[in-house]
Amino acid sequence: NGLVERFNGRVQREVLGITIYSHRDLETLLKGFNQAYNRRRQRVLKGRSPDEVVRSRLAAEPKLANRRYKPPDADALPPALQVIAHAKEVSHPDTLPAIEGHWGPATDSA
Repeated sequence: NGLVERFNGRVQREVLGITIYSHRDLETLLKGFNQAYNRRRQRVLKGRSPDEVVRSRLAAEPKLANRRYKPPDADALPPALQVIAHAKEVSHPDTLPAIEGHWGPATDSA
């Protein structure tokens, strides 16, 4: 399916290039990315988000609903953004916050 391939390509470009600390952080990041992706309007969906399309299809045909489906966490994005912020500090260890966190407060030696 073209939509699945497009989504997988976007995950590869935007998520897998981030250096993260743990498997748990990866899961948090993927949940947040999935939520953001499903809320973003898509040109191919005529300006609607994937969430909007699914909701409208289920409203029109309730029998399509999967009773075992567990909706994603509505608050998945903020923790994912924290993982990204931490990943930037790890990826750029010469930045002041990372230096302070590892060796204590930075001092001005000049």
